[in-house]
Amino acid sequence: MRESSASPAQRWHELDAVRAFALLLGVALHGVMSFMTPRIWIVADAATDPGFNIAFYVIHIFRMVTFFVLAGFFARMILQKRGLGGFIANRLKRIALPLVVFWPLIMAAIVAIMIIANAPAPGSAAAAPPPPPPAFNDHTFPLTHLWFLYALLLLYAGAIVVKVVTDILHIGGALGRMLDSVVAGLMRTDLISAVLILPTAAAFYLSSNWMMWFGVATPDTGLYPNAAAAAAFTTAFAFGWWLNRRGDLIDHMAKRFWLHGISAAIGTWWCVNLAGTSPVLTPVAGHDHPIYCLLYPLTTWSWTFFLIGVARRFMTRENCVSRYLADASYWVFIVHVPILLVLQDLVKDLAWSPEAKAPLVLAGTFSLAIVSYQILVRHTIVGWLLNGRRRKDKAVAAARPVTA
Repeated sequence: MRESSASPAQRWHELDAVRAFALLLGVALHGVMSFMTPRIWIVADAATDPGFNIAFYVIHIFRMVTFFVLAGFFARMILQKRGLGGFIANRLKRIALPLVVFWPLIMAAIVAIMIIANAPAPGSAAAAPPPPPPAFNDHTFPLTHLWFLYALLLLYAGAIVVKVVTDILHIGGALGRMLDSVVAGLMRTDLISAVLILPTAAAFYLSSNWMMWFGVATPDTGLYPNAAAAAAFTTAFAFGWWLNRRGDLIDHMAKRFWLHGISAAIGTWWCVNLAGTSPVLTPVAGHDHPIYCLLYPLTTWSWTFFLIGVARRFMTRENCVSRYLADASYWVFIVHVPILLVLQDLVKDLAWSPEAKAPLVLAGTFSLAIVSYQILVRHTIVGWLLNGRRRKDKAVAAARPVTA
């Protein structure tokens, strides 16, 4: 079949919605962590519930792989529209500059809240001072939740290198046609997941120090992503880049969304039964758990195909609410952690159930983040930096490609 590349002028409302969903799920993910046991978060609530362990586990399975698939999809779209120089300039403005500007502010806020949240209660004996933090270096640098921006920059750099090399060698067209033939065939026969899981499964299997319950460890510390994260997110980004060449095959996901949904549900149930319902902080050797090494990434991709397929099936028309949330999601995710930590600290000692506290914390976080977006970002230079210039003409706005 002839290549059907996504048009640079086309607005993929459904994929915008999925990407926003993946980012906003990050707020929910962090929102439940104060209620988990054993403690793995900055704030520890007095009340815990194993249901929040499972909520964290399920969200963590698929959220970032889904995000990076869409990041690759839209990255190629921008390259097609702007050319290599324009692509580099756009990514520096939309991704690199926000990382440089917001990381120091977010880091300072998190440190301040950590000190307050862990201070002894008034009138109680002072706690022993914590050990001094390690000096920042390439292995300990705290990227915080903004690690995804750093990871995107690494992936963009890799894509640029591949683009330049294939152009110099004049093999880009032939390589693309070969990938179209092979990957499209795998897509139509629903065997693509069996290939996509291999890099991550291999990284799991070869690890001798794997935190199995957490699957792909978040690369939020240090400048060198761990092997599993590098494998999972590079595969996702590369697949999304290719999918932009064959946007017509997203319709195949839409037709088979139910199959991927069943696979995701069964895989999640099986993974939870193998890993348990509570975080396990003791590392294991991957080769001792070969079934889990394969099952976890297979479940990840089932969720990703399910979400994209459902969105393509039911959300192709523009919706003002999803459009607004898609625009706001970048800012909301950047600022949510300090807001969330403050609210978690305020409720941590209340004699309420986690089921009462968690919705309150999440609603407060979303509300404050959205209000700050509307007032401080949407029609200001910050909004221009994150999402590009807003256009009031609806018809023109509909034709504007995604740039963030």
